[in-house]
Amino acid sequence: MTGAPRRIVVVGGGVAAERCVHGLRERGFDGSVVMVTRERDLPYDRTLVSKDLLGAEPPVREASLQPAASYEERGIEVRAGTTATGVDVDARRLSLSDGDALDYDRLVICTGGEPVVPEALACPGVHVLRELRDARALREALDGCGTMAIVGGGFIGGEVASAAAARGIEVTLVEALEQPLARVVGPEVGARVADLHRRNGVEVLTGVLASGIRRDGARFQVALADGRTLGADAVVVGAGMRPATEWLADSPVHVDDGIVTDSACRTDVPGVLAAGDCARWWHPGYERLVRVEHWDTARRHGAAAAAAALDEGEPFAPLPFFWSDQHGVKLQWVGYAPAWDEIDIEDAGDAHGFVARFRLDGRLLGVFAAGQPRAIGAARRELQSTPTEVNQP
Repeated sequence: MTGAPRRIVVVGGGVAAERCVHGLRERGFDGSVVMVTRERDLPYDRTLVSKDLLGAEPPVREASLQPAASYEERGIEVRAGTTATGVDVDARRLSLSDGDALDYDRLVICTGGEPVVPEALACPGVHVLRELRDARALREALDGCGTMAIVGGGFIGGEVASAAAARGIEVTLVEALEQPLARVVGPEVGARVADLHRRNGVEVLTGVLASGIRRDGARFQVALADGRTLGADAVVVGAGMRPATEWLADSPVHVDDGIVTDSACRTDVPGVLAAGDCARWWHPGYERLVRVEHWDTARRHGAAAAAAALDEGEPFAPLPFFWSDQHGVKLQWVGYAPAWDEIDIEDAGDAHGFVARFRLDGRLLGVFAAGQPRAIGAARRELQSTPTEVNQP
């Protein structure tokens, strides 16, 4: 990119956007910074949405990542409740849902992801969980709920099941794969996660697809592909996420399971960058395009985008890390393992603790652990000390 920018527009309101706009100021940028976000709330800790915010007691800490005064003091203009609807990359102009347009020298796209709801499951009143408003609506539903059906046994579904079960709600978790999280950690490890749910009173149905949802008065009926029907007071669909990039359909920005960038957040369109859950970037260590939908990576990616927007960027090559709190057990992952040929599982000597190590050709790629933070710390050190130049399948 050439020429010092004077106006940088950041689209998105998550942690990547927050770290980008504040990172610009922290790096001494004194030009115009504008953040465009569809949410009314300032950027907040999205990890609380499916964790603390659903508990029976109000969360102890504030969800906002930065106080409102921080944006004012640093001269960051926030266009809340506004979405980007298109971009003219030649004129460097962003079109907004309120009819306005913003000229930019650099455009950083941090629009994150949006929940996937199959058409057959798109029933009015069914909950999804992504934004703060979703958590507020679901929390209100939990307050008066006796039975709940959750479609999808991923991390969101598991955390909702944990919160609901802790409130004494009768929960049924429906997972189309052979085990929860099987696509991420394999069926053998996924079976242990299913056992964790069952030991805490959650009914787990695996290998069965939810084929439809309909209202039945104040309740819902969830039809399963095997002919069974589940009745529930509330239903949550956690069927995955997709990059929020539809507004770029008529632009030349390359989108392929996310906005494709180089290792320094740059798209192939001059002046346009991307970071966070919506981005699929070249990881120089793994020698492939990767997209990681986790808070820790998005936070660091936003900071990297700030540097890149000022032409100070370096290759972004993080060691992926994520965690999930379910039924009082911390599930953690470190590393990157799109494929493996060996899983070594070591029990920790209690009802739920274990460590699973994923290897390919004898090489450690990642570690998933339940209730074993020290093992994750050791794995992080080992993975960081090992060269990552490997073209994994």
